[in-house]
Amino acid sequence: MKKVLAVLLASSILSSAVMAQEVLKKIHISGTRRIEDATVMNYLRLNEGDEISSDALDEATKTLFATGLFSDVQITMENGVAQIVVEENPIVHDVYFEGNDKLADDVLLSEVMLKPRTIYTKSKLQNDAARLLDVYKRSGRFGATVEPKIIKQDQNRVDVIFEIKEGDETVIRKINFIGNTQFSNDELKEVLITKEKAWYRFFSSTDTYDPDRLNYDKEMLRRFYLQQGFVDFEVSSMVSELTPDEKGFIITMVLNEGVRYTFEQPEIKVSLPEYQQDASLNKLVAFKGKERFDSSAIETTISNLVDAFSNKGYAFVDVVPTFQKNTEKRTVKITFEVNEGEKVYVDRIDITGNSRTLDKVIRREMKIKEGDAFNASKLRQSKTNIEDLGYFDKVNVSTNPSLSQPGKMDIAIDVNEKSTGAFNVGIGYSSYDGLLFDIGIQERNILGTGNIVNLNAMVSQEEQQYVMGLTNPYFLDRKLLAGIDLFHTTRDYEDTSSYKASTTGGAVRMGWNYTDKLSQVVRYTLKQDDVNDVSENASIYIKEQQGKTMVSMIGQDLTYDRRDSRLNPTMGYYLNFGADYAGIGGDTDFFRINATAIQYFPVMDDVVLSLRADGGRIWGIGQDVRINNRYFLGDASLRGFEYGGVGARDKATGDFLGGDWYVTASAEVTFPIGLPKEMGVKGKLFTDAGFIGAPDDVNRNDIYYNDTLRWAVGTGIVWQSPMGTIGIDFAVPVMKEKYDKTQVFRLNFGKGF
Repeated sequence: MKKVLAVLLASSILSSAVMAQEVLKKIHISGTRRIEDATVMNYLRLNEGDEISSDALDEATKTLFATGLFSDVQITMENGVAQIVVEENPIVHDVYFEGNDKLADDVLLSEVMLKPRTIYTKSKLQNDAARLLDVYKRSGRFGATVEPKIIKQDQNRVDVIFEIKEGDETVIRKINFIGNTQFSNDELKEVLITKEKAWYRFFSSTDTYDPDRLNYDKEMLRRFYLQQGFVDFEVSSMVSELTPDEKGFIITMVLNEGVRYTFEQPEIKVSLPEYQQDASLNKLVAFKGKERFDSSAIETTISNLVDAFSNKGYAFVDVVPTFQKNTEKRTVKITFEVNEGEKVYVDRIDITGNSRTLDKVIRREMKIKEGDAFNASKLRQSKTNIEDLGYFDKVNVSTNPSLSQPGKMDIAIDVNEKSTGAFNVGIGYSSYDGLLFDIGIQERNILGTGNIVNLNAMVSQEEQQYVMGLTNPYFLDRKLLAGIDLFHTTRDYEDTSSYKASTTGGAVRMGWNYTDKLSQVVRYTLKQDDVNDVSENASIYIKEQQGKTMVSMIGQDLTYDRRDSRLNPTMGYYLNFGADYAGIGGDTDFFRINATAIQYFPVMDDVVLSLRADGGRIWGIGQDVRINNRYFLGDASLRGFEYGGVGARDKATGDFLGGDWYVTASAEVTFPIGLPKEMGVKGKLFTDAGFIGAPDDVNRNDIYYNDTLRWAVGTGIVWQSPMGTIGIDFAVPVMKEKYDKTQVFRLNFGKGF
């Protein structure tokens, strides 16, 4: 009996399945307006003559919905005829943003999927609204709201409107640390990129809440503790708590510092037979036994070893550090294993992301070329070179096995371009120039060629200066800097020397590097100098120089720079030697040399000692040196004295006459004064000393002059403000002559914001 029932049930199911299938005789499509019927048929994949089941019709319905082209799909079948009725999704006519003041329309439009002439769907609209909220959260506005709306237009089109209430920025009210015993809260806050809200951060966004930045801050803390010897350090937890008014966050980080470790005596194991007993390799290790553990010293050692073996001809050396931690002794033994890596050559170098910058501008910064042996050290230097261009806010360099050439490697360089143009406007004040106004335009990558164009105008109470320049850092596709400058300057010396002066001309220059540290620039300058508006009461030595002269001059600068930073050096030294000869045509003949030497010493954290020496000498050739080519000592060159206040002065008129040579020396210590480091305010103690010689063409009986040492000591502050560098100096002369003009207070207010 059971068997009979089973057979009958199976027969019934089979009969139903057969009855559910029907031969497709014809397909009829309705509801399409802008979409072709052939497009619908292509998605359906149904053909006349096929046997169609109800499951197949359901699957076809789902397929049409999945295209995103339709808001409704109905498929029925009767007597072999499939009736397909669709309702098309509308097309987006335009997208509008209302209420957005902090983020521009083009920024928001780049974040949404719905754009003009795309297909509208409700899911896209909802996703775009959520995406815009994320954008505002990343910019620190967690109170923002986005309400999407649509307005129907004719021809099945819609306008999409996002009504936005941006709200206030959600700032970081407080950052708390729990578990830190080795370092204070203030010391750890200096490590973080995220900062607490403060009045002086009006030009910064580091005090707005950003989860991604906070995650990076955890890594910054880990690096800091590893550099201080805390091998087991970890951030156990991090909690972000929104304040009751929903306008700020309180961040709490729980730290597990662990204990401080020291290095054991390091060891180097080399698999290359000829270097296994090379004791000189130990000099490349950046640390010694019993020193505090410092992760940066390990990285430096690896770099030193890779570079050293690369210079010995091993381009494929592999340096792997192994760690042996002794928790009882609190020591770590590092063994550097040096092995010859597999020989690999570069097949392709692919560059992406540079929509504006030409490929060759990036390729010429590469230390490694296609076809070269792969060298990790040169690849790291290439990445640094590209970053130093300043054209990109992101440079990613990766390597992959070549798909076309087995045994070779491809290098992929992905860049994210940033704005390379700058428009600067500045208002400032100088004790010497008075109130000044500065405006400048610069493009450092014009038309993506890497060439630099700059226009600048500076107007003050005493001086007006206009400069236009063009620089090509790769002239003739070689590592040659070539440039041209045009300039016009007028200067009022009536208060100090009873005359005015102007200079108009141009210069061409070319420069090159002998090494990464040694460079040279040669130049030719043609200019017209004009000494005018000489007062009737001026010195006779100034009256006799009234008029215009043409200067045709060649010159050069040789520079050796071993500073760790050009902007904020803390160690290293800088040497410069310049020479100029005027007399290749024109009506002014002289020879001039100048030299500068600066040494920086890191005394302790954030305390830097700098020693500086400057000197110059000018000789007239067959004629006296004109006043506009002489040296004037004081103000910035010798603090504690007015500009030109040291040196020869006419006894009868008091006019400053300058000198034909000078020598200065200074020592300065900069140090923090207790304010947050990010404010960029430091204190300084300094001492300046100098000599200056009298002009050769004056009667010593007519002038005040003494070539004895002048010396001043002082203190001050320097602020790297958003408006430029602001410096305040108080200097007191220690050694001076009674006729010198002193200047106890000196203020320089930067040029640019």
